[in-house]
Amino acid sequence: MNRETSQIHDRQDLCSTPGDIHSDMDEKMRISDDETKKEGPMKRFYHKVVKPAFPEAITDIKIMFRGGMTALETPISRDRKNRSKLAFLAKRKAHCRDAFAKYIGVDPLDVNAEDVPTSYGEHRKNTDCPLTAESAKIGTLGYCEEMKQTGLWDCLTYVAGVSGSCWALATYYTFGKDSMQAVLDHCKKRFSPYHPLSGDAIRTLLSVPGGARITLGPLIQKRKSGLEIVAMDLYSVFTTGWIFFQDDPISHPGGHAQRKWSTARQYTDDGTDPLPIITAIRHERPWRDWEDKEHPFKDGDHTKAWFQMIDSSMQWFEMTPYEVGRDEIEAWVPTWGFGRPFEQGKSTMQLPEQSLALLLGLATSAPAGPLTSYISTISRNLPGGFLGSTVHKMAHAVTKFWGKDGTEEFQNHHPLHARRVADLDTVYHFSHVEPGKGRPPGLENSPRIHLIDSGMDNNSPTYVLLHPNRDADVIINMDASSNVQKDTFQERVDQIGSRRGLQFTKRHDIKPGEDEKDPHRFNGLYAQLYDGKPAPRPETVIDSYVKSETSPAPLSTKECTMIYMPLLPNEKAVPDFDPSTAKLSGSYNLVWTAEQVETLVKVCRANFDEAQGTIKEALHEAWQRKKAAREAKEEQR
Repeated sequence: MNRETSQIHDRQDLCSTPGDIHSDMDEKMRISDDETKKEGPMKRFYHKVVKPAFPEAITDIKIMFRGGMTALETPISRDRKNRSKLAFLAKRKAHCRDAFAKYIGVDPLDVNAEDVPTSYGEHRKNTDCPLTAESAKIGTLGYCEEMKQTGLWDCLTYVAGVSGSCWALATYYTFGKDSMQAVLDHCKKRFSPYHPLSGDAIRTLLSVPGGARITLGPLIQKRKSGLEIVAMDLYSVFTTGWIFFQDDPISHPGGHAQRKWSTARQYTDDGTDPLPIITAIRHERPWRDWEDKEHPFKDGDHTKAWFQMIDSSMQWFEMTPYEVGRDEIEAWVPTWGFGRPFEQGKSTMQLPEQSLALLLGLATSAPAGPLTSYISTISRNLPGGFLGSTVHKMAHAVTKFWGKDGTEEFQNHHPLHARRVADLDTVYHFSHVEPGKGRPPGLENSPRIHLIDSGMDNNSPTYVLLHPNRDADVIINMDASSNVQKDTFQERVDQIGSRRGLQFTKRHDIKPGEDEKDPHRFNGLYAQLYDGKPAPRPETVIDSYVKSETSPAPLSTKECTMIYMPLLPNEKAVPDFDPSTAKLSGSYNLVWTAEQVETLVKVCRANFDEAQGTIKEALHEAWQRKKAAREAKEEQR
């Protein structure tokens, strides 16, 4: 989108107020397909303004895929050859060489770019309630800001998140404009006095010029693609809308470019920043257990059926500014094309790129509070005639589902399915089927992908970083969860490592001191080293719910060092403050003052400083390991 078109689009947003929205918009959002064919102002707006503003909206696409699709549930090997991403990797490698030499304190002339460790940063979510916890966002930003200040950020190739940390990454790569400090300053203003789904926050979003179009526009586009709007979509657009909301809507109108994940490429195409990955998962179930193509179970109480399943697995999806897909089947679609309807590998409808708000809805999960109350608040504050009946019906349905005796959707409902958001399946009916033969079961035969918070499988994004094509040497795992003092990380990393054929062993078994006032209590624990080595993969692996499942994941065949950085108390930085137990950093606290934000950031910075010696040690070891391997190969030639 060129600058002139962007300005026109922003002016269009600023000129439209909630009172200008015609009641025909409500007609465009009703369930009836016949009604959606009416030529109302929303349709004219879509064709005359939206599509011209997005060149990709008039482009057909095919799935980027190499290999047959006759057995989707079987790993299919191919190199991931997205040209733009390969160009990024080449530029990032060149960028990292000098930064790496400076960070570990060696002469750049002594460093061959091929020997620089492929390093990754990953961020864990808070586990009390799969995030709405502001603590996960703030913790991610606090650690990353210190990485930028010390130069470690410039040594990373990828950075990945789960749940709330995905919001933190998205803010940095969009309105943060490549500045963690700018986002932290924004959080200090935005996280109080209202929480994102309060009536005051919702009224603010909808009352600013163009607010209704900007906030609710993604729902119109989703409905146009043929998908129903669900409660979690409303949660997504209002939570993201509030987090992204700028103080001055005139100088920061929040135009469409800000809400597209592909725009993050302005910071990655030249190799300036690591490539961000936001994650979500799909729970693959045996097809015979599905009631129909839309609903996996007949009964409202899904828990028993889920635990009785065999051959189920968690399928991780990743969303970068370049592409969206899943590694086991190696099928990828451009990020700007995700969310379109597909048939036999080709898009059947030309739509603009899906809103970043909806992508974040896939990557995050249920709100920390009663959804029925939030939906009712949204319904009361919508402008007249805009999505009115749809939201009212939704509020009634959610209330019914969440009733005392309800078992569907939110109560007596396995958490894996309570927060799912449907999106269109890019590999639907991909394979050619001979006459008289049925299609293979599972993903290819489902028109919808039900994606949920990947923290429901594992609250670290290690799985996507261990793909063998990513050639990981060092993974830095920053953990802002409530379990940091419960010694659960070994179990978590074993769950993921076993799927990739790696076994991680803790290098030093250090225990914290017993005196909570001792400023040296956690010495040696702010950065803990785990050595990952190839090991035989078991036939079945254990998921986060202690259930056996198969693992079709491509195997990793090289050594990898994990640096585990838990967000522990730091008496020297902030006395008498424990981030994992403090009331202010709990999952259900959605309001943070500027002083509270600074308190948590101060602990993150101090902990990172304590960890730097271990980080540099691990990077130096990985560098020497790669250097020795390269020189050995050269001698054999």
